[in-house]
Amino acid sequence: MKKKVAVFTNGWNDDYLDFALEGIRRRAAEDNIDVFIFLDYTSYDKTEDEITGELNILNLPQLDRFDGVLLLGNTLNNAGENMILKEKILKAGVPAICLEFDLEGINCIRTENTNGMKELVEHLITVHGVKDVFWISGPEDNEDNNVRYETLVRTMEEHGLTVDPERSFNGYWSYAIVEDQFPAVVSGLTELPDAFMCANDNMALAVCVVLEKAGINVPGDVIVTGYDNLMSGNHFSPALTSVDRGWDERSYQAMDSLAGLMNGAPDFGDMIYDSKFDLGESCGCSLGADGIRIQQEARKRAFLIPVERTIFDWHLIQLDDAVAHVRSAQDIHLAYKEMWEKNHDYEGGEFYVCLDMDFVDSMEDEACCKSSGYSDEIDVIYGMKDGVTVPRHNIQLSDLVPYYDGDSAETSVYVIVPLHMGADSYGYFVCRNNQKIIKDFYLNSLIRHVAYGLERAHQNIRLESLNKVLADISVRDELTGLYNRMGYEKIVIPYLDELRRSKKRSVIMVADINKMKEINDKHGHLRGDMAIKTVANVIKSTVPFSWKAVRYGGDEYVIIGDYDVSGDVNDIKNEIIEKSRQVSEDLNMPFRLSVSVVYVVVDPENDLENEEYFRMADEAMYEMKREAHKNDIDQ
Repeated sequence: MKKKVAVFTNGWNDDYLDFALEGIRRRAAEDNIDVFIFLDYTSYDKTEDEITGELNILNLPQLDRFDGVLLLGNTLNNAGENMILKEKILKAGVPAICLEFDLEGINCIRTENTNGMKELVEHLITVHGVKDVFWISGPEDNEDNNVRYETLVRTMEEHGLTVDPERSFNGYWSYAIVEDQFPAVVSGLTELPDAFMCANDNMALAVCVVLEKAGINVPGDVIVTGYDNLMSGNHFSPALTSVDRGWDERSYQAMDSLAGLMNGAPDFGDMIYDSKFDLGESCGCSLGADGIRIQQEARKRAFLIPVERTIFDWHLIQLDDAVAHVRSAQDIHLAYKEMWEKNHDYEGGEFYVCLDMDFVDSMEDEACCKSSGYSDEIDVIYGMKDGVTVPRHNIQLSDLVPYYDGDSAETSVYVIVPLHMGADSYGYFVCRNNQKIIKDFYLNSLIRHVAYGLERAHQNIRLESLNKVLADISVRDELTGLYNRMGYEKIVIPYLDELRRSKKRSVIMVADINKMKEINDKHGHLRGDMAIKTVANVIKSTVPFSWKAVRYGGDEYVIIGDYDVSGDVNDIKNEIIEKSRQVSEDLNMPFRLSVSVVYVVVDPENDLENEEYFRMADEAMYEMKREAHKNDIDQ
């Protein structure tokens, strides 16, 4: 069995992941190590319920079943993921490395935040004459953010300059937050700074967009800089001036070091590498040959992305439509099968929609979905392996990935993301050797639509279930649970007609409680209801399951069934009579409960109408009751 590594990351940093996951994959392939990437999409602007739903993916893997754990720690700060995972790792006692985040008790490989930041500030001061800086901050409790800011302040002071602490805005690493809230800050400025320095590239890109909308030119009117050297920053115009952290190299080193720990190498603690200043256009400088090549690639990409997203949007619409009208869990499987067999270009040749059993059960009843953890059993509602649909089946949670082959000669990379709505966990989605789907947030869009589709399917199935309950209530007698007169007309008589059309012999049985008026008069109607309900329960427990029983009148019952599955009909008749007597004695009823029961056999070769057979049964009952009253004995 080959070794397995669990990797944890946030999916919003798709540029970073493009480099980091490729470095991890390359090193894992050298030793044929399988990589399982557990990915969430938490962010500071998510609701508490949304964050709970995303974080549940951290509860999915049993870490002691892995040979190593790698945290992309710089992405796992939005909702305290690093601290949650730290406890799980230490408890499991598995070799672990945290990349780009110093986590006590866990080996760390990281790029320091001082060298590249100092080079950037020196460049702005000495080349561009920057004196007044406005700081766009990450979370104030984040160490990386704070070191970057402290380096800015210290370097400015070395040149006799100061940073006004009031000239700052907390963007929480988020493009969306800056795009939404920063325009108000810009409009309130009486004077532009020389530079907006941002704690990461995502916020820097948002600042550039906000400034452009406000009619402010970058870098003509003001300089903007970032940190991280994202590919999107290189593709942007103007290309961002930033700080490079060597992610492709760091991720390979992290995986290499983890492989060493897994093979018995000693812990190494904290390993630090230098960050480096990366020149761009947003400070007013010109690009070199590499920068020009990147910009040329970006222009091609700028054309292709809208086209690709339009095609992808059609795929998402098909995904929504596929499960829009399902009425059962099996319908979901069939709907996905029809759609994905036509087009699974984005999902790849092997992927699985894995549903938590609590969610599946909640489709049919009042069960609740989990918000923490997963059921021991998982319903693989849909899966595709080697481009072929696999049967719907269940797996144990500990198996994690359907059809996993731990002896394969090929390195596999699995991306695993949560399926949820709010805090309610629906399960998870797995795709194999298709980590590129993370790029440009294709995976996030796909998963959202799968989850929304499952939610809609869930509502449809629950509504269908409720409709069935309501329909059943309308044809059921409230006291006994047997069919009522409406059920007799809509269900029981059609059942008899179908037996006759199928040339099957059938039974029409009639039962009647003896001396019912006397029971009501002497003991009251509550006792009478008890007698009626008792006989109904006896009938339900005695006749074959496929037979239909009706409370036809006050104390009269009609039972219809397939003669060929009945055994001896006379035995059933006598058992109803005897059980009714016995149950009344066991319950110490203040009266003797007796029942008269008769039946007729409907011959498929006989052309008599149903009404004639019922007349025959009525006559037989009348004769039995007449004899019972004449002799004053119970039948």
